Amino acid sequence: MPSEMQIIRPIVLFVTFIFAACSAKNQPSDEDRQSFAHIAVDLFRNACVLTQGSFESVSKFAAVGHFVPVGKEDLSHLPPTVAEPDVQALWTLERDGGIYYLSLTRDSCSVKAERADSAVLLEHFDGLVRQPPKNANIELRAEQSVQAPFEIRQVSYAWRETGSPEETVLTAQTADSPDLPVQAVLNLTHRSHNGKPLILP
Repeated sequence: MPSEMQIIRPIVLFVTFIFAACSAKNQPSDEDRQSFAHIAVDLFRNACVLTQGSFESVSKFAAVGHFVPVGKEDLSHLPPTVAEPDVQALWTLERDGGIYYLSLTRDSCSVKAERADSAVLLEHFDGLVRQPPKNANIELRAEQSVQAPFEIRQVSYAWRETGSPEETVLTAQTADSPDLPVQAVLNLTHRSHNGKPLILP
């Protein structure tokens, strides 16, 4: 099963590359960023949560949803933090002016949004995690933030049946800085339950 470090890997990548910014172009409006946040969580629900990160199911979702596959030779041309080091499949999607990335590793499924309003994304994410599968409980795993050089917020919840040694962890990481390649990372992974908190680096 994936270790705690594997679960927080997207967070590590998110912070490691905070200064590797894309060129600032026309910044989206507040209304656009709010819309992008809703779309990101909806994509995460449909691509990762409803499929439980199954490689076959996520791949079918990407194909039906007109996501564009990214070849290994193209990974180096993407902004940092978009693809995990052990990514097995990566797709991009442009929808209503927003850019999104869907990725799969051996043990996780992630959706990233180039631009997204943090408050709206976390509110929409909270609504998602409060609809667990039948017989599963919701257990908070982490709710933290770092303030410098700008605020980065992370919240993680686990879905777990009472007494089960396994759990599904859903994590959201956000930052509103316009200098970041992606402002939101939504991640789902399965792991052995150990009750340890997930901590930002």
